[in-house]
Amino acid sequence: MTIKSSRAPHNQKVLIVDDEALIRFGLEKFLKQEGYTTISAGSGKKALELIEDQDPDIALLDLKLQDAIDGIELLSIIKKTRPKIIPVMISGQTEIHGAVQAMKLGARDYLEKPIDFDKLKAVLESISQELDQTDHEPDPSDIDLIFASDKMRKVVAIMKRLALKSDLTILILGESGTGKNYLCQKIHEMSSRHDAPYVQIGCSNMPDHLIESELFGYEKGAFTDAKASKKGLIEVAEGGTVLLDELGDMPYQFQTKILKLLEERCFRRIGALEDTQVDIRILAATNRDLKQEVQEKKFRLDLFYRLNIATIELPALRERPEDIPVLINNFLNNFCSKYDTGTKTISPEGMELLMSYSWPGNVRQIKNLVEKLVVLSDSDEITAAEIKENLDSVAPQPPALQSTEIGPPPPVKSVGSVPLPDDLSLEAMEERFIRRALEKSNGNQRKAANLLNISRDALRYRLKKMQISIDDDDE
Repeated sequence: MTIKSSRAPHNQKVLIVDDEALIRFGLEKFLKQEGYTTISAGSGKKALELIEDQDPDIALLDLKLQDAIDGIELLSIIKKTRPKIIPVMISGQTEIHGAVQAMKLGARDYLEKPIDFDKLKAVLESISQELDQTDHEPDPSDIDLIFASDKMRKVVAIMKRLALKSDLTILILGESGTGKNYLCQKIHEMSSRHDAPYVQIGCSNMPDHLIESELFGYEKGAFTDAKASKKGLIEVAEGGTVLLDELGDMPYQFQTKILKLLEERCFRRIGALEDTQVDIRILAATNRDLKQEVQEKKFRLDLFYRLNIATIELPALRERPEDIPVLINNFLNNFCSKYDTGTKTISPEGMELLMSYSWPGNVRQIKNLVEKLVVLSDSDEITAAEIKENLDSVAPQPPALQSTEIGPPPPVKSVGSVPLPDDLSLEAMEERFIRRALEKSNGNQRKAANLLNISRDALRYRLKKMQISIDDDDE
């Protein structure tokens, strides 16, 4: 075959390991013509010396080396000691079993002898593009997530790997307050799309009748008030990343349009005659159990399958207690600096109390509590008494109050020691909490919204939806 010179745009260093000098010579000649820097070794021992001294990017490894260290053992050593090196195996036609074993150990690909140079070129170009992308992205090791637990270490490892695949849709699961939104922003910042827009769309607080126009936009004259064409949030994010936050709350009838967006990367503005293509990455986050939502016919099965390809699940804080002290100390330092209070610490008894708490609001609750303690505490050491006094005020559950508007509390049943109302539907529970928060705040919508940890506009939308009328005493 004729080898054409097409110098690689990025000059990666390739280590060639083969005990046949003729094969090493042929590979070196080809790779140099393709623009790669090459080093070669005829044994596993020599290869390890070159890895130590030359730090290659890619390694072409012969499966059957006539040496004390064969290709499989060399691959295993590389994966353990130099995981950034990307290995590709070279094997004979009778060595398929060994090639499969090598793939399981982490080899990127394998090539049969005699080597097909076109296939080798394609494999190396793919690796080269990946390495080039990694070189131009923010260093994943610089990520500023605060944790000490093995569970979060695994989460971050998965996130770093998926973030670099800049067209891959990722589903992030986790309870409220675990940091889903923050993680999504970090995924965007670590991807090749980091210089393009990052658009976060809240699916839970957008009125049903506005969802389509907000996401997809509309053409002039599409409806009475459409005086001019308007881009939707999806189009605004062109080239960047869209986060569909709390996608589990998306109205069922609109989920087909989201499915089309995921599968075809296109949408249609209201009033338009043709679809619009868009180049975006889509992230989705939810605190709901989507499998349960599918069973209850609240979430489409086909959309769930389309999302459930690459998933990151953030563990609740109670499942990783070793992260509690490092998070507290981090927030403590940040807020002391922000409010210029001087250095503050948590007393040993206070830290013990914080470690024993269940943190239903997760990281968000810790952050809010520490900020409140920094602002309110007069001393340099925050005591257990101060913590206990303020702990309930930052808990996510609305206070359990009896509302005169809805009569006496409904009969309850218990699960373990936790009393539960007979009507456990989401709508009924939501209305009950809203009415109790309104009573607690004496009808002040701003205060009620703060108690419920939602925006005032979101509260007003729910009041209208539930047909709850109230004289707002905000002034």
